[in-house]
Amino acid sequence: MQDMHVVGHVTGQTADGSLEGARVLVTGGSRGIAAAIALRAAASGAHVAINHCSEADRLAGHSGAGEGLIGTMNESGGRAVSIDMNLLGTGAGRALVRKAERELGGIDCLVLSASIQVERPFVEQTHDDLDRQLLLNLRANIAILQAALPGMAANRYGRVLSIGSVQELAPSVRMPVYTMTKAAMRALIEGLALEYAPHGVTLNTLSPGLIATDRNERHRADAAGWEAIQSRANPMGRAGVPEELVPGAILLLSPESAFITGATLYATGGAHIQDSDRAARPAT
Repeated sequence: MQDMHVVGHVTGQTADGSLEGARVLVTGGSRGIAAAIALRAAASGAHVAINHCSEADRLAGHSGAGEGLIGTMNESGGRAVSIDMNLLGTGAGRALVRKAERELGGIDCLVLSASIQVERPFVEQTHDDLDRQLLLNLRANIAILQAALPGMAANRYGRVLSIGSVQELAPSVRMPVYTMTKAAMRALIEGLALEYAPHGVTLNTLSPGLIATDRNERHRADAAGWEAIQSRANPMGRAGVPEELVPGAILLLSPESAFITGATLYATGGAHIQDSDRAARPAT
């Protein structure tokens, strides 16, 4: 009988759901879903490099978010380093991977979370709006993957998790270009899953629905309006929280997920399920 005890080729961690010894790079890791994943990874024994952009954090009203998160992780016994790098810069994707490899000694797990949303009608989106979304949401991720995947393949072990969106299946009229980039990333991840499956490298997508993060803080300021948004968002009638996405993320990053690749896990409260009666039902 085949031995079902899976051991990571690089890190030596066993298939118990932990990330002990794994070297993890998380992009856009200072806030929201990515921060929650990074915290759990560090708590599970991983050595984590968090990529963030301090200027983007400042503009979003969260100055020092990256440094604060690193401090929290290290004070609680984790091992974490900060890589403050704007991925919109020329060559930034490859530079990030090289810096993370130096800081960590290599990369076993990669979480692609950094992205830009522009909520504006399609015909009103400017060239800058389009360029920033295409550059960060697609081109930077492509560069990161081109730089990171050969090393994983050489080591015969790797886990890649792309943070997608329910909009891959249920597009939003408020952010059509963002929706396009997320659908394109899912297609890319599926294609690369085929290429790298023989090399012990898995690539998967975790696609959330409405999640209460700093991106929708302005909506949550209006309690009645936020309640209305939640009631229409999914069959559960509520927003999720970042921590509810963490168990699925850790599974897909762990050694025990060795036979899962090219998959998309939807964490949406059911919003991704087609329901012809939903529009006819009164809001809860």
